[in-house]
Formats: sequence, structure tokens, C-alpha cells
Amino acid sequence: MAAPFIVTTLVTFVAWAFAAMLSHSLSDAATLSTSVWLATGITFGALLVVKAPRRPAVLLGAAVATMLLGLLDGLSVLQALGFGLNEVLSAGLGAWLAQRLRAAGPDGWAEPGKAYVGLLLGALLTAALGASVALMLWNWVLPEQVELATEWRVWFCTTVVGILLITPLILSFAGFRIKRSGGMGTGQFLAGAGTFLMFFVVATLIFSSDVSDRFGASLGPTLTYLPLPFIVVTAILWKERGATLATLVAALALIAWTNAGGGPFSEIEGFKGEAVIEVQGYVAVMALLVGVVNALGATAAQALADAQDWRTRYRQVLDSNRTVVVNFDALTGQARWGEGASELMRTDAANLMTVHDFIAHADPAEQPALLADWRDLTQGQRDHALWKNTLRWRDGKAVSTDTRLSGVRGADGRVEQVAALLEVEAPHGS
Repeated sequence: MAAPFIVTTLVTFVAWAFAAMLSHSLSDAATLSTSVWLATGITFGALLVVKAPRRPAVLLGAAVATMLLGLLDGLSVLQALGFGLNEVLSAGLGAWLAQRLRAAGPDGWAEPGKAYVGLLLGALLTAALGASVALMLWNWVLPEQVELATEWRVWFCTTVVGILLITPLILSFAGFRIKRSGGMGTGQFLAGAGTFLMFFVVATLIFSSDVSDRFGASLGPTLTYLPLPFIVVTAILWKERGATLATLVAALALIAWTNAGGGPFSEIEGFKGEAVIEVQGYVAVMALLVGVVNALGATAAQALADAQDWRTRYRQVLDSNRTVVVNFDALTGQARWGEGASELMRTDAANLMTVHDFIAHADPAEQPALLADWRDLTQGQRDHALWKNTLRWRDGKAVSTDTRLSGVRGADGRVEQVAALLEVEAPHGS
């Protein structure tokens, strides 16, 4: 038990420290403040993916890393401890809220949309609580007057953006295993790579330098959001893992370009540091778009898997009872046979194209009564009919069936189709 705890603590410490260094490398030259704080995203995401017994290890690793950073910045041990506790408290409560909304339902599935809302709410709680506690800490640590509103805004925005970029990446790769087969096809990967390349081409033209010099003062700033459709299409093609990684890389590039003085946000600033706020909003919008696309894709995949599961169960129940399903169009008699019909009925069900083809294989003496039942069902004079027949095929084989037919009415009250369940008796000697 001690070894996994220590490993989790060390991994969290190293990941947090790396994310903190990367965040500091993206500091704005004018304001000397970070444009995004990725380290808290490490804490938040790790708390969501590890099992409950290892969460204290995550909090310990994050707290020690935060304290070490504070000590390197010249804080006393007690002051650094305060910032470490703030990291643990804010990220812990935010992750707890997100975990509550990520909990699986009675069917064992977690709703992707609800889970993403939980991530957003948890990120907001983490950022707001951390920023509020940080104000008290800064008033204690710094002798000079602190601009409370500015400090709160910087802490809040950088933390939210960091969580939106890092936590989905951690969640998507939490269960990653290298597989020899399956997964994304080559065509799908290349298509996603193409759209991601287009994103970088367009983003480079707009953000890497003065966009007005390149496209003109009237046209340049209007192109700001042109790269976003390409990252959204990339997310659709590459699914969650590829999308979260692509979004992180794209966001870091956009922030670096803006901090270097490129792009539309750096051209006109109403106040010092406005470009940082605007690129934070831009990156947040991009992360939200990709997150929503991923949530919708996961919802569709979950619904498909659920439908496939029910289809398998449905087929198993029917096969175990030697039952065949068929729907007949009430007007034309056209038949739509369910899976396994040919095997159970010992003939090619595709040749039984209509209800009349089916009736034609019954005993000739029974056919007039069967046609009368069919007419009554389609005209709505009866709701159900029971047929017990022996069907004889051209190759000499025969099957005995018990068939229950039921009329299905449409919105106008008329019978639109006739649903039938055929219970096929097992062949003699089987």
C-alpha cells in the first residue's frame, strides 16, 4: 500500500512542477503574470482519475510542489504552507463537486453531458475559492498594497483555463492502453491531421504577427475566430484523446504568440494586460467548444453501445425461445424479417417478400382463413390473430409455427403495419 501511495505522490509532484514551469514560461512580458495556470489542472484531473485511497497522495504531491514553488519565490515556510493548503482545499472541493456529477447511474453509465457540466462547475469552484483565499494570503505575504480585484481576476481566469485544458486530457488518457488493432483508422487519422494542420496554418497567419499589417486594419481583426472551426472538426475526427491533446497544443501556441505581441488581441489594448484577458477568453471558448463536441460524441457512442447491448439481449431472448420477428406493411404486405429468421425457419427468409408469400406455403385448405384474418387485421376489425401452421418449402423441408399477429395503428388510428412473432418448433430429432 505504501509503494503505490509514494508513486502517486511523486508522479503528482513531478507533473505539477512541470506544469508550473510551463505556465511560468508563458508569462506576459508586460504584466509579468501567467496567462494560464496548468498546475492546478494537474491536481484537479488527478483527483478525478485516481481511486479514493490514492487521493490523499495526489493532494500531498500537489501541496509539496506548491510549497516548494513558494519557497523558491522567497516565501517563508509558514507562508508557503498557506499556499499549499489553498491548492489542496480549492482543487479538492472542486474535484469533489465534479466527481459527484460524474457518478455512474443505476445502469453503470455516467452521462457525458452531466459529467462535463460537473467539470465546468468544479473548475469554477476551484478557481473562485483559490482566488479568494489567495487574496488573504497576499495581504499577509506582501507588505505593499495589493490590487485585490486584479489579483482575484488573474488567479480565477488562469486557473479556469488551466483546468479546462489539462483535466480533459488527463481524463481521456486515464485508461489508455496501447493496442495492436482497433482504434482510429488511418483515413480518419489523416483527415484529422489535415484539419489540425489547417488550424495551425490559419492560426499562424492571424496570431503569429501583426494581423492588420498582413491583412489590413479593416479585415485583419475580423479573422480572429477563423481558426476555431478547424479545431472543432479535428475534435470530431480525432475523438476525445486526440481532441484534448490538439486543444492543449493549440492553446499554448495561441497564448505564446499573443504574449510575444502577435495577433489581434495585442494590437489595441484599452489597458495594460487586456490582450492576456482576451486570449484567455479565446482559449476558454476553444476548450469549451471541443469539450461540448467530445461530450456530444461520447453521448452518441454511449447510446449506440446501449442500443447494441439491448439488441444483443433481444436477439438472445428470441433465439432461446426459437422466435422470429417480422413486420408486414398493412397496405402492401411487404415483409421485414428480423435477424436469424432464415436459420430458424430453415429457408431463405428473403424469398418471403410479402405476407402472401408466407401464406402461400401454408396448407392450401388453411389459406382462405389466413387471408381473411389478414384482411380483418389491416382493416382494423381485429387487433390480434393467432395462426398455427405447418409451412412447407420447395426443397421438401417443413417447419411448424405458432404465429401471433398484432395490428399497429398510426396517429390517424389506421393500421399501418402488422407485427408478428413466429415461434418455430424445433425439428424432430434435434
